[in-house]
Amino acid sequence: MKVRTEGVSLLLDKLEGDLESASDVISHPDIQRWLDAYDWVPERQERFRGILKALPEKPRSDLNLWEEKIHFGLKKALGEPDRMRTAIREIKNYDWESAQEDALEYLPDDTYLDPVMIVTIDGFNGGMFRNGTVYLSLVYFDASAISPDTFSHELHHMGAEYWWSKDPLIEGLRSSVDPRKKHMVNLLTYLVGEGLANAFCSPQAITKVEGDEEHNELISEYEGAMDDLFDMLERLLDDILSGTQEEIARSYNGFTMDERGRGLPPGHFLSGRMVKIMDLSNEVSRDEIVGLVKGPLNFFELYNRAAKEQDVRQITPEILTRVDDMLKGNK
Repeated sequence: MKVRTEGVSLLLDKLEGDLESASDVISHPDIQRWLDAYDWVPERQERFRGILKALPEKPRSDLNLWEEKIHFGLKKALGEPDRMRTAIREIKNYDWESAQEDALEYLPDDTYLDPVMIVTIDGFNGGMFRNGTVYLSLVYFDASAISPDTFSHELHHMGAEYWWSKDPLIEGLRSSVDPRKKHMVNLLTYLVGEGLANAFCSPQAITKVEGDEEHNELISEYEGAMDDLFDMLERLLDDILSGTQEEIARSYNGFTMDERGRGLPPGHFLSGRMVKIMDLSNEVSRDEIVGLVKGPLNFFELYNRAAKEQDVRQITPEILTRVDDMLKGNK
């Protein structure tokens, strides 16, 4: 694991000693790369610059959720610089080899991992994998409370992307002139990526954890609304098949993103539980589940096979026939 801390160290230097020029750090390549990972946030560099310039106060305009969380992270760094610098040292000394081995256990043979990690001050995301890079935030890092699965989740995403970027079918759908095919393959790789990573690498994300009342309350809420979550997924599938681009974007973001700022998007939870249902089934083998990394278009077929055996909610076959026809070009 190549761990890059230069950008975050420079930002900490500015926050500790020279707030007037703090926004200058935006030009650093690590900061640029991190902000680019949020490509869904419009004018993100200027928004970030505005927050930096206004520190320790908020900018004079209403902030969206991303800006609120970024402001929160920077304020934490401003108030706790020693903790942040200690965390940098701990990150550099962490046993990344163990996390990598855990991720590889749930990836196909011959998966190649050569991870780069950029350390950030990110109040929105404690950790994420985007565009070939792992991002880890000092805001939420606690060396005393972490285990390899904290990072094997993101390394699993990297391993999955290794296969998808080599697959001519997946890459062809991703670059299709038909935006519906792009959305569908993005959804399927999302379900496989988050499903396997949450079910196997970081199961604590989708189950109750002793002593974490806020997290457990959210898990209880999701568990009591499983039918609603499946309805949300089927509505998203239907929108991709026949809805407007605005409807697709609204449904996709609502399913895959943490729009309420509670730490776990609906799709992360549901996909992980769907993989768990597969893993508990006598009709689906562990090898078949891991094989979804190389064949993500089989996700619903495997899930419905397992769900039928366990007599739990299946994805409506009529919708899946339409999905299959669309991906095969029969629509």
